Amino acid sequence: MKYIFIILILFFNTNSFGKDDNHLDSADEKHDHHNHDHHEHEHKNEKKSIKAHQHGLSKLSIVQEEKSLLFEFEMPGYDVVGFEYKAKKKEDVQKVKNALAVLSKTQNMVILPKQAECIEKSVFADVLNDGSHSEFISKYKFECKKIKDLNRIEIAFLKNFKNSQKLKVALVTEKRDMSQTLELRNNFLIVEGFF
Repeated sequence: MKYIFIILILFFNTNSFGKDDNHLDSADEKHDHHNHDHHEHEHKNEKKSIKAHQHGLSKLSIVQEEKSLLFEFEMPGYDVVGFEYKAKKKEDVQKVKNALAVLSKTQNMVILPKQAECIEKSVFADVLNDGSHSEFISKYKFECKKIKDLNRIEIAFLKNFKNSQKLKVALVTEKRDMSQTLELRNNFLIVEGFF
């Protein structure tokens, strides 16, 4: 398991996403500051708990270990609730609560085909705040009786959070790995032959 997570960390830290991402500029790894006056400082002053990010671009890591599948989303606060600061106003606090309720239901994030016979084992959703930045994290673990029958994964997240325009996906299985960028119009990950 440690080996798989090390590979996954390398995927994100070396920005080894496929060449099909050339429609994204070098700002991928930097926070997009346009039209957001509430950002007053650079990322170098931030804690390491919240990485630099670009509005409209979230990340998903998928890791397989035998018949288990772990999904982990990292989403800029703006993409989920429309703002980055820590919620204090009543309406903002309610938006965060509503978002966490959506994130706490796996079917709002990923939908696996019935033929793989996957059962949800655990769900986690939280928001990290650091100054004028926030990031939502959610994790889902499944056990799939027929993991070899898993041929595609629907990413429902893109339908539920309209501010998120793109999702960088890193998939690491026992057979192979892949990286891909998904958009709302193409929110299916084709994984036939990966398990």
